[in-house]
Amino acid sequence: MSILQFSNISKTFGETRALKGVDFDLHEGEIHALVGENGAGKSTLIRILAGDFPPDTGSMMLAGSPLRLLHPSDALAAGIGFVHQRPPFIADLSITENFLLGLPYQHRRAGLIDWKAQHRECEASLASLGLSVDPRTPLASLSAHQRQMVALGRALLRKPRLLVLDEITASLSEPEVRTLLDTIRKLRKRGVSVIYVSHRLEEVFRIADRVTVLRDGRRISTTRLDEMTEAGLVRDIVGSDMQDLFAREDGPVGQKRETLVSVQGLSDNRLTDISFDIAKGEIVGIAGLGGSGRSRILRMIAGASPRTAGDVLVEGRPAAIGSVREALQEGIALVTEERSHDGFVETLPIWQNVSLPWGSRFKTKGFLNLRVEQRKTEEATRRFSVRMPSINASMLALSGGNQQKVIFARWVLGPVRLLLLDEPTHGVDIGSKTQIYGAIRELAHEGRGILVVSSELEELQALCDRVLLLKGGTIIDELRGSDISKDAMLHRLLSSSDSTKVAV
Repeated sequence: MSILQFSNISKTFGETRALKGVDFDLHEGEIHALVGENGAGKSTLIRILAGDFPPDTGSMMLAGSPLRLLHPSDALAAGIGFVHQRPPFIADLSITENFLLGLPYQHRRAGLIDWKAQHRECEASLASLGLSVDPRTPLASLSAHQRQMVALGRALLRKPRLLVLDEITASLSEPEVRTLLDTIRKLRKRGVSVIYVSHRLEEVFRIADRVTVLRDGRRISTTRLDEMTEAGLVRDIVGSDMQDLFAREDGPVGQKRETLVSVQGLSDNRLTDISFDIAKGEIVGIAGLGGSGRSRILRMIAGASPRTAGDVLVEGRPAAIGSVREALQEGIALVTEERSHDGFVETLPIWQNVSLPWGSRFKTKGFLNLRVEQRKTEEATRRFSVRMPSINASMLALSGGNQQKVIFARWVLGPVRLLLLDEPTHGVDIGSKTQIYGAIRELAHEGRGILVVSSELEELQALCDRVLLLKGGTIIDELRGSDISKDAMLHRLLSSSDSTKVAV
């Protein structure tokens, strides 16, 4: 029996038809995946269900009764819960205070908030999800996985019969993903129906009963996962056959490369004696569990975070890197994980976001040559096949994948020799992911060094010549070439043996 039905749903914004006669249904106690490229219509469909705006045409049914949503409060009142990739929390408040945002407090006889009761309720709810934490703890101190569990617990506090999970594993490591998927399976056993939105197709096959594919605002297919192959799902998503996304492209065995950058004894209050080399044209990955400090290594090399010890050598010469500007002068650039937070400037057009660090390169007799600057930035965006209304458009007009490709274009506009990539395909669709992988390989073929951090171990397996394994604040091992696999990385990282530093 269906608990939710969308029939012939359409939605238009200006001249853009975001949804075109979409049908969708969700069974009771089912996990139903919703997939598609950025711009396929997934977010629009979810926002209609959330009561953000009504459909132009079509109807909705919930448990056999007509469903009319004019406001987000209507969706909550109907028993529909939501957990988003970036939950709307207030970091300086405690877990309990965030837990109860928008909900009535329990009061004592004197009219004061009964904080003891509220803390107990919050603690019990999180414990049921396998999270043991003091509810008085400030939310800012929690890991990404813990914050997602708090968001899930908050959604479940309203006892929803239908739960929408939107890209909730995007920032989680593999063990954390496993824990979260186990929690979702337990919710299914309790009778909660789940709409699971994700770009990670492997997770879709692990968790979902059925999958619906949207493309260009239309429903392409709805299929049971046990009747679908990954190649078939990719074909439905992009509209054509694609090569294996995570296929390795090994270079010549035993090829000797010239060292580009040496990291020696890099340390801070959590990392100890991090040392490794990166050669010209080499792609090196860093794998570790959530909170292991992978991103901290990139940020220290890029001058974005302080270090207590250690040196960075560029072509054998010590590099004085105490800031991002000094790192850039050495030809070292960082693509951050949170592009919407620190990857681009919303108020600047696309072309200025590309040329932002390189203004001095376009000066003639002390004046900016805007015509040359625009032409060069447009050439850089064409190289990465950025889909955009125009070079003068806002970055906010682009999908996540195209925003990321603009940031890549920025760093090929200048003399960058080492590119540091922190979760380079975070939150992008499969088509953009394929293009970004191609761009990374192309940059390496040109002789640039690449250092990449990714929570998707398959991504490291596909891209990297070597993978450094980070555990307990130090590098414990290294995998090379065909020895790089998801299983090998997980086995070493989850091993109960003591971490032992190895030289790489």
